[in-house]
Amino acid sequence: TSSQPSDRPSDRPSDLPSNVPSDLPSNLPSDVPSDLPSNLPSDVPSSLPSQSPSVSAQPSDQPSDQPSDLPSKMPSDQPSEEPSSTPSCSPSASPTESPSTKYGVNLFYPEWVRGSEGCRNDGDEPDYMAVNPTEWLSSTMQACCKKYFNGYMYDACMGRYPPDHDDCNVMLFYPDWNGSNEKCLDDGKEPYYMLSNHQYFLSNSIEECCEKFYDWDFYECSGTTPVLTHGEFYPDWSGGGSTCLADGKIPDYMISNQNWYLSTTLEKCCERHFYWSINECLGTTSVGSNDWYVSYEDVKCVKDCSGEEPCGGVAEPWDKLYSTKEKCCKEKLPWVPKCRFL
Repeated sequence: TSSQPSDRPSDRPSDLPSNVPSDLPSNLPSDVPSDLPSNLPSDVPSSLPSQSPSVSAQPSDQPSDQPSDLPSKMPSDQPSEEPSSTPSCSPSASPTESPSTKYGVNLFYPEWVRGSEGCRNDGDEPDYMAVNPTEWLSSTMQACCKKYFNGYMYDACMGRYPPDHDDCNVMLFYPDWNGSNEKCLDDGKEPYYMLSNHQYFLSNSIEECCEKFYDWDFYECSGTTPVLTHGEFYPDWSGGGSTCLADGKIPDYMISNQNWYLSTTLEKCCERHFYWSINECLGTTSVGSNDWYVSYEDVKCVKDCSGEEPCGGVAEPWDKLYSTKEKCCKEKLPWVPKCRFL
């Protein structure tokens, strides 16, 4: 055995490994990795991830920057911070600490579980009911109770949530296209096609229904009173006259643009919308100013007054007035030499 190592490695490796491993690792990794991992892990991780990652028993202290593509099989213990805008009229017999949130329009369906019989609108109706709404579902609690619990259980079904209950909807609204077509109804007599597509045709409140289907006449439909910020006088063009009214029947399109259509006084309304016929609008009779204006029909200057000549009637708002006949003739009829004598 040589006391000094050879300068050149052997062409054939030893059959027995050395008892003292080399201080420097090999430049070429082994083709067959060790069955046992090293007691001292590397300070520098591998540039390529493992094809078989380990499964940790404890989750990471820091969440991932990218969410999982698949939802968790274990739901969160905390409910959503935003509750439903339309709570169910029929909560479960044993409410959960984390209630579900149902948005949109929910129809009423019968629940026959002993001890909690009644009609619900929590959106959890069985699938066979959901796919056949005209057969099983109703737009009002009363219709549902009457259909499925009529008799000795009807009062109990209806008594849970009376019609004036404020915390939930006991009826849904639909546009009355088969009737007066002026408002929304909640009598449960909507056509079948509306019940089949209730998310579109039915609404949780009369305001929602009127806004969707009668927005041009919202206040009349909903029976609400608008807030008037620019007065109550509005121009009335319905009769072909020149009139401003303050009868509370302001068209919705004027309420939507109050700054232009509404006025605080009759005078301001008439001046803005009927300036060419302001006397008629105000309901007054003008006696004229006794000044002069031109009458092109008579080809002469006449006086702003009513009666015999030289009066030519009360001048219109657009007629320019002159203090003397001579000034009127000079400016308006210079080609008529005898104008001031006519």
